[in-house]
Amino acid sequence: MAIGLGEEHRALHESVTGWAARNIPPEVLRAAVQASQESRPAFWGSLAAQGLLGLHLPEEYGGSGYSLLETTVVVEALGERVAPGPFLPTVLASAVILASDGKARAELLPGLADGTLTGAVAPTGSLTGAREKDGTLTVGGVVEPVLGGSLADVLVLPVTLGEGVGEERLWVAVDASTVAVTPIRALDLTRGVARIEAEAVEVLPGRVLD
Repeated sequence: MAIGLGEEHRALHESVTGWAARNIPPEVLRAAVQASQESRPAFWGSLAAQGLLGLHLPEEYGGSGYSLLETTVVVEALGERVAPGPFLPTVLASAVILASDGKARAELLPGLADGTLTGAVAPTGSLTGAREKDGTLTVGGVVEPVLGGSLADVLVLPVTLGEGVGEERLWVAVDASTVAVTPIRALDLTRGVARIEAEAVEVLPGRVLD
């Protein structure tokens, strides 16, 4: 299926390409490859100031009110520069949270849009969970590999409740401080992945992504 790109998308691509050329010189890439521990790149604040993290988010959450198509254009432009850092996992996390209907949107999206928070999503595997009477979920288990997990402040994780015919699968947004995050070897030298382990982590109803 073709994606319809207009003049405004080509202008956006050129703008991001120019910004990347000025802010991500080869030495930044070399430093990311040689670093013993992944960290937010020095250009993160400037990238956030361009509004690129919130292109696909509504203005009420600090975004620009565009769509994932515009964000895809940015991902392509940054990919051409082999830009290190958590841009892709952060915008994926905010997109999943936006697709939900709950308090997590107002709580988390502004920070993900302005760069004060970083995010990550576990697209495969799942934790197991049990629902308490007050709506709280108690979750546990391991998911890996999670792109950007080592740098994430907010982790969007899949959870499976029950078994068999009554099995239910949902998503939760948890603070990285509530789980064990272990960096694991990645094929991409500019972007890390991690193993996420949760042990009896309580997830309040507002962080369950309906």
